[in-house]
Amino acid sequence: MRRFALLLGGPLLVTAALRERLKAYRLMAADSGARHALALGLPLELWLGDFDSSPQWLQEALSTPKEVLPREKDLTDGEALVRKALELGVEELLLLGGIGGRLDHTLAHLELAFTLVEKGVRAELTDGLTRVFPLPFGQHTFHLEAGAPFSLLPFPEATLGVEGARWNLPPTPLKATTLTLENQALGPIQVRVERGRAVLYLF
Repeated sequence: MRRFALLLGGPLLVTAALRERLKAYRLMAADSGARHALALGLPLELWLGDFDSSPQWLQEALSTPKEVLPREKDLTDGEALVRKALELGVEELLLLGGIGGRLDHTLAHLELAFTLVEKGVRAELTDGLTRVFPLPFGQHTFHLEAGAPFSLLPFPEATLGVEGARWNLPPTPLKATTLTLENQALGPIQVRVERGRAVLYLF
């Protein structure tokens, strides 16, 4: 499977478990997201961006091949990097630093993640501590441990159901609700999206 991990500019908690997981991925960075490569101690395949947020010391610290983009463009460096991964035939994409920090970037990254799953690419966003999965129409199974906390959010509205949780939910139309926040898995959970889109948040 072609697995890529893209280092974006948001916050990232680097752990031993994350380093181990990333050994199965090809790493690329968007602009200031390359700083995470230093913390991870892992090599980058490509560093892409307009480099307006990468200080000189960072550019001197990394010898990664660069692809320089113009500063005036109609997409973010992160979106340009996602497009590059698609060109390379990505099948599974992990967006590191894709959530947290700037809210506008987080929401944009979520939209990008939905674009990916609509193209058949498995997508996940993480800050190293929490994980987010975009859920399109259909049945989705997650192999969680008993007691694992999660929230399920319509994005922005959906008909959702969940089984295998402390508080199961029959398919229910939801919009701007707190009803599905802070649930708890009893083991593997099944989420059904009958209409619209949803986001699964593991914390």
